[in-house]
Amino acid sequence: MDIRLIIDPPQEGAWNMAVDEALLLDAVDNGNSTFRFYEWNEPTLSLGYFQPYADRNQHAASRNCAAVRRQSGGGAILHDRELTYSLVLPPGHPLGRNTAQLYDAVHKAFIAAINRCESHGGPGSNLRCRGCQAESNAADEPFLCFQRKSPGDVILVSPDITIAAREPSRKVLGSAQRRHRGAILQHGSLLLQTSSSAPELPGLGDLTSHLLNVPQLVSAVCAELTTAFSLRFLPSQLSVELQSKAAEIANTRYRTPSWTNRR
Repeated sequence: MDIRLIIDPPQEGAWNMAVDEALLLDAVDNGNSTFRFYEWNEPTLSLGYFQPYADRNQHAASRNCAAVRRQSGGGAILHDRELTYSLVLPPGHPLGRNTAQLYDAVHKAFIAAINRCESHGGPGSNLRCRGCQAESNAADEPFLCFQRKSPGDVILVSPDITIAAREPSRKVLGSAQRRHRGAILQHGSLLLQTSSSAPELPGLGDLTSHLLNVPQLVSAVCAELTTAFSLRFLPSQLSVELQSKAAEIANTRYRTPSWTNRR
């Protein structure tokens, strides 16, 4: 199965969200699959689709950061010292039939890739996917996504008994999904290091003292998915048509207060 591979330079939040949406529409209209890696050109708070904008005042450290509203649900994410990915699959794609299995497949590929990149003294077997949790009241959920506990999260389990007694595991990768006319968008963030705009959230490098090489990690994730699902990644860039569509979406939605402040 062929899938476009796009590796983008750091961009503003509105553009990043608009590109993901343009790729989702392209999957519906043209049947294209895309795996995209991207970063952010400034610390940016992305609110989950259903989160009230006023709730960002709960988090003082990010209060002056740029903000954007995602089209997917979940808690707020402070995008800064991280690697973000999006996977877009067209209607009927075999990988998109079961949402839980798609989370699991991508997250396990990241775990295997991180272990491959850090085979000498890295996080090793302490990385795993979180199992099922008891249902919680949405009103009681923490504001930040990385303080929430959801099935399938990638967590780092502390091997230190003393630390484990206080904080048995830390979430380092989480994802969210949106379906549109049968197509699916799954995007997620891997925390690499602590951001001053979210100092309560340690990144993988802080927890393990091993800073990942991002290009090497991207290659390793693609290699894991290629092996697991017989995928063929086709390095690509956003076409002129998709750039134009993303610009339109960014200007009419993600850069507008009517979208960002809608709740």
